[in-house]
Amino acid sequence: MSDSQKNRIYWLPAILFVCLFLLFSAAGAYLHSEDQNVRLQKAASVAAQTKAYMETFSVERKHALTNLLKSWPSFEPNIEDWFNVQAQQLTTMQKGYSSLVHASQDKVITWVYSPPNQLARNRLTPGFVGLPLDSVGMEIKEEENEFASKIIEETTRVDIVQYLVVGRAVSPQEQEHGYLVASYNLNNILYALLGDLLADADGQKNQFNVALMEGDKVLLASGNIDLEDSTVITEPVDFIFRTWQLSVQTKPENAALGLVVVLVGSIMSMLICLFLHKQLKGSEALNASQRRFRTASNASLDALLIYTPQNNDFKLIEFNHYAQALFGKNSLLVNTRTLSTQLSAIGQADLFSVVKKVHESGIPHEEYIDVSTKSVNADWVKIQMVRAGHDIALTIRDVSARFKAQVALKESEEKYRRLIDGLHRHFVYSKNIDHEFQYVSAGVDDIFNMSAERFCEYEASMRHLLSERAERQRAAVSTGKTAKPYTIEYLSAEAGTYVIEYTDTCVFNPEGNLVAIEGIARDVTQERELQKKVTFQAEHDQLTGLYNRYAFDQQLKKLLNEVNHRGDKAVMCFIDMDRFKLVNDTCGHPAGDRLLKEIAQLFSQHVSEDDTLARIGGDEFCIIYRRKTIDKVTPILDALLQDISAYRFVFDDKVFFVGASIGVIEIDRAHNDAAELIKAADNACYQAKYEGRNRYHVFEASESDREISQAENDALGWLQKAITETGFELYCQLIEPLNRTTDNVQYEVLVRMLNPQGELVSPGLFIPLAERHGLMNKLDCWVVDNALSKLEKAPAHVEKLEKVALNLSGTTLGDDNMLEFLVKRVAMSSIPTHKICFEITETEAVTNLSTAKHFIQTLRDLGCRFALDDFGAGMSSFTYLKHLDVDYVKIDGSFVRNMTTDNIDFATVKAINSIAHSMGKETVAEFVVDAETSELLKTLRVDYGQGFGLGKPVPLHDVLTDADKLRVI
Repeated sequence: MSDSQKNRIYWLPAILFVCLFLLFSAAGAYLHSEDQNVRLQKAASVAAQTKAYMETFSVERKHALTNLLKSWPSFEPNIEDWFNVQAQQLTTMQKGYSSLVHASQDKVITWVYSPPNQLARNRLTPGFVGLPLDSVGMEIKEEENEFASKIIEETTRVDIVQYLVVGRAVSPQEQEHGYLVASYNLNNILYALLGDLLADADGQKNQFNVALMEGDKVLLASGNIDLEDSTVITEPVDFIFRTWQLSVQTKPENAALGLVVVLVGSIMSMLICLFLHKQLKGSEALNASQRRFRTASNASLDALLIYTPQNNDFKLIEFNHYAQALFGKNSLLVNTRTLSTQLSAIGQADLFSVVKKVHESGIPHEEYIDVSTKSVNADWVKIQMVRAGHDIALTIRDVSARFKAQVALKESEEKYRRLIDGLHRHFVYSKNIDHEFQYVSAGVDDIFNMSAERFCEYEASMRHLLSERAERQRAAVSTGKTAKPYTIEYLSAEAGTYVIEYTDTCVFNPEGNLVAIEGIARDVTQERELQKKVTFQAEHDQLTGLYNRYAFDQQLKKLLNEVNHRGDKAVMCFIDMDRFKLVNDTCGHPAGDRLLKEIAQLFSQHVSEDDTLARIGGDEFCIIYRRKTIDKVTPILDALLQDISAYRFVFDDKVFFVGASIGVIEIDRAHNDAAELIKAADNACYQAKYEGRNRYHVFEASESDREISQAENDALGWLQKAITETGFELYCQLIEPLNRTTDNVQYEVLVRMLNPQGELVSPGLFIPLAERHGLMNKLDCWVVDNALSKLEKAPAHVEKLEKVALNLSGTTLGDDNMLEFLVKRVAMSSIPTHKICFEITETEAVTNLSTAKHFIQTLRDLGCRFALDDFGAGMSSFTYLKHLDVDYVKIDGSFVRNMTTDNIDFATVKAINSIAHSMGKETVAEFVVDAETSELLKTLRVDYGQGFGLGKPVPLHDVLTDADKLRVI
């Protein structure tokens, strides 16, 4: 044996071992990486779902607490009963609360509500009543407008219980309402939200390690989790005013598969190389005679055996190395054995008759044989029989690898089929270039409730909607181009309407021709429904269900485009509710919300499916009547106004009359700007209010409309100039005692504005303008300063003056700077403070109750007096009257005007006068129109009267010289 032959025995197995080892190592690394990726994906999905559950739970509780504070009454006779009812409703609708606590302004717990099923595990119990607020375990600052929160742990005999406690002042501006504290049992909440992660499923071990932390503090943990591990997914979670970190790690499902592959592969490589080494040694040990035969036959990949006839049988005379590999170890190739004996030994005795037939006929024969004996080192062989002269030659090829590959391929196909048939709401498909389905996986049955074969047959007839985009994508794919995913809507009698998204992939033959279209389809029906829901919520007002401002603007822009292209006409109506603020201020926002819902339903009865109805502001609505003219819309608006006039809003035994002022504008090709249209309709709505409310005004680009608009613009300019250049004139109107005589006088100061021509401008025009443009503070400042200045220059008149009444607007009532100005001006004035009386309206005082109380008390401390104007219009005035420290109650003129003919108005005036007197306040009746009314008021013992029947407004400078002019009628 040469040196090169000896070396080959060793270096060939060594090289093979290195190659196989590298191959198995790469496979192991790949499996390890895939396992890491799968674990990361599972952890990320679970973390995202858990975060969504926790944050949804948190948002609902935060909104509930915020809404509870927003609905907190300014006054409630028994706040504990009210709080108990609200707490019961809140904890019934939303689980997770362990207790709700109310504390007084001086931070003493006054009420604790615990849900009945929480008493066993509740930290805050009714035993806390009377304890200081900080006994709940946290400090709440009264000036902060945000919730304070703290996590508190308590150790019981069983375990450690964690509570989340949150609290805030009910109103930082109205501290008399006290404080609200809510506590949650985190153990119950977190195990409820994370139970699927923590508990075992179907008796198997939990798949995840979980940790919930706040900073370095562990709130909840399951399993051993290393936060520094790359397979850990960490998500921030906002949970009821706290920020936590949720960490999730997928546990390995089995042993380190990659390492197992490397170890097993190394052992197999070593065994293979040892086997090769031994084969090489045996090969080199063959004798010279065998080597001559091997040289010729080893070029063949088949086993070669040559037999010669002997005694009606065949004797083996030659065989090659491959034959030795197949049969040699089992002594089947011993020369003394005949062919029939060998065939019988391997269980193929029937082949002997075939060999004889080939030998006799000379016709070759071949077939595949399944070898089921250990005598042959192959599972499947291909045998060929050929007559070679007088002898017979058999070639045998080991085709086990091919058959095993076919079996593996079949198994792979079955595995692939199980995989694609098991896809949820997905299916794999194959189509021809005309998009006719040839194959779909069984997943289609999960969607359409029909077999794959039936879907292929009826797919075209089931199509309900094929969009233009989908047609373009399908056409592109049919030409061999890459296309984006597209959707088709199907209508199935078995499954209903479904939307399927297709992702087509072109299949080309070796010549580059398109032969098929394959891809994967998924059911996106639920996603589309969710998308529609989100779109609806984004475009509709949550309270009324109508279009919101954004959606209305889009509809209006779309309409303008249609009008400009097709010449259609339409009508837009801008509606502003009258007296809505009174309902909202008197009964609260829940009443206002219910009123808006009922008004929205009323409006809906006067629009068709082709029209558009939207809520674009607090109490503002818009209607677009498509393909209609003004002449066709006005009858609809007349009916609408009639329904609104007949409508009565009832809340807590109170009845309110509401109205609507409507601005109407016709839309044609002359309009192309949506903002300008809305502005014009708004101006028309304002004109309707100016004309008396509860009516509509049609905007027209005529001279008269321009004159009205110009008049308003001019009045605004005059108003701004009058404030800076003293363009006002003060008037006053007598306030007459009804049940006593006196030489002294008292009156209310009124303001009039002069235009550049010296003519008086109606307060009905410039007062609303001042309110709309934020000028009432400056106007009030001017009136007070000038009235006091004029009185200071007339000391003789002041001697006979009993009271001068000065009006203050609601804007002034809530302005700290104006309060500071009034305090300084009154303190510096020579007018005795007890002769100065400030009038505020009931509605403004009730709306800003705490601010009004502070405002009144500050000026009363200086000696000033106060009157509550327009009393009775709010329908809930008696509730708030005892909380307002006023000296006079001015009965609203709407009751006084007709009290001589209307028994209800008479009874109302009588009731207001009686209750005001019982509270130690004097009464003033407004709108006393005649002597009959005055006499009737005297019988009711009303203290004062004011109106044209007693004295009309006259210039103040005339009264300062002659007080008798006050009584001019």
